[in-house]
Amino acid sequence: MAFTRRVITKELDMANLEKHNANYTEIKSTLDAHEIAVINSTNHIANGDLHTTLAEKTKLAGITSGAGGANSATDNVIGSRTATDSVTPSLTGTITALFSSLFTLIKGITGKTSALAAPGITLEATKTHVENANLHTSTVEKTKLAGIALGAEVNQNAFAQVNNILADTKSDTLNVTGGTGITITSNPTNKTVTVTATGTATPGAHASSHLPGGSDPIALATPSAAGLMAAADKTDLATVKTKVTALEDFLGYMPIDGGTFSGSPTGPTIDGGTI
Repeated sequence: MAFTRRVITKELDMANLEKHNANYTEIKSTLDAHEIAVINSTNHIANGDLHTTLAEKTKLAGITSGAGGANSATDNVIGSRTATDSVTPSLTGTITALFSSLFTLIKGITGKTSALAAPGITLEATKTHVENANLHTSTVEKTKLAGIALGAEVNQNAFAQVNNILADTKSDTLNVTGGTGITITSNPTNKTVTVTATGTATPGAHASSHLPGGSDPIALATPSAAGLMAAADKTDLATVKTKVTALEDFLGYMPIDGGTFSGSPTGPTIDGGTI
């Protein structure tokens, strides 16, 4: 309310009136301030944002002291929540919705019927498997495998056929044995087989191959080199033998040291002479 100044015109005690008028300005200021305070108080009382209703008082009474501050959202405050694993995953929503999204993703990763079911393999075991080069095929190995025919097998330590002997299995055994006058020795270290003629028996007929005209001829003997005897040489040798025999017979008949002839020579005569 505004203070309206009134001027006193009647006769009054001039001394008191003068004193009254002197205090007027101060009185007006005080009354104006009071009026402003009354208006503010009225507005304050009417402002619902500044006061608490009974319902709000009841709600406030149910809130734990310090709620909303750091570490105030304890398990007791939050309470128990129930998440699911069959929702459309989302990055926004309530804590229940976010946990449900997480459990749904976990179930999709494990492939199990529930997010709580143990996975068939752990990530650590998967990492070990993936990094094991012995279990996987490299690009080089893939290329090599592509060049191998279907049904191909690894090389075998085997023979297919030796002369007319056929192998019966993929890895068969061939035994080499010596015949009459032949011994067989083997050396596993250097993988050699030695065939030796012992001379204890005559090998099978093969002399013709060493004669002139044969497949493995031995050269004829010469004055400077050993070899086979030619047929002509054999004839000459027989002739020489005959003459040597006659000479021996004659020498046995001839007297020695002034002796007499001994009997009659049985061999041919020499130079046509007579006794």
